[in-house]
Amino acid sequence: MSKNDVHVYVARINWDEKTTQQHLKNLPHTEQAYSQRYTHPLRLRSFVASRHLLRQTLSHLEGKPAQDWLFERQQQRLIVNQQQTDWHTSLSHGNDWVACILAKTIHCGVDIESTTINPRFMAIAQRFFHPLEYQQLLDLAEHLRFTVFLDFWTRKEACVKAWHCGLAHHLAAISFQQSSLNPVSYPNAFTTLPLTLNTWQHHDWQLACAVHLQEPRWLFDEWHL
Repeated sequence: MSKNDVHVYVARINWDEKTTQQHLKNLPHTEQAYSQRYTHPLRLRSFVASRHLLRQTLSHLEGKPAQDWLFERQQQRLIVNQQQTDWHTSLSHGNDWVACILAKTIHCGVDIESTTINPRFMAIAQRFFHPLEYQQLLDLAEHLRFTVFLDFWTRKEACVKAWHCGLAHHLAAISFQQSSLNPVSYPNAFTTLPLTLNTWQHHDWQLACAVHLQEPRWLFDEWHL
């Protein structure tokens, strides 16, 4: 297993919100307690599914029972106990799907978004995108805009997560072009942390990952919870 291996997992949540409590009971007590902050049924379902995905995929790679993994939260980030493994992670969810990245760099990020069209997406782009990105959307035929919007958005979120910075203050400072996967401009604070990106598309979702590795070996798998 190479230090440049980057595992990307996507899974469909195969239960409805009514049976989430049943799946929650299969998580350790610490995560059951943490889940109490999620009062919305769909958000709770995503939380439970993402934790099962992370535990199952770590166990797949390391051979340790899924229940044994220890997680911590540091500065709003989920950390796998580094005495157990040197894998680092980032999680994301979108409607009925969850995504997980596992990499040997702490600077890794993933974002998955539903392909269901948000009617306000151009207003969102105008507020959060770099002006040149917004202009790229305006230059496209109307029926092509949402696909490119989603591509840019997921790449931006993946970068923000990999750099461990807040969404609202950095999305517009990171800019992309359709012809290049990696950002064409980003804040000077991150010049020592260049990222390599990759994207995947599905009729239900758009996915982007970012890692601070020069030549990652991307290993994608659609997982079954």
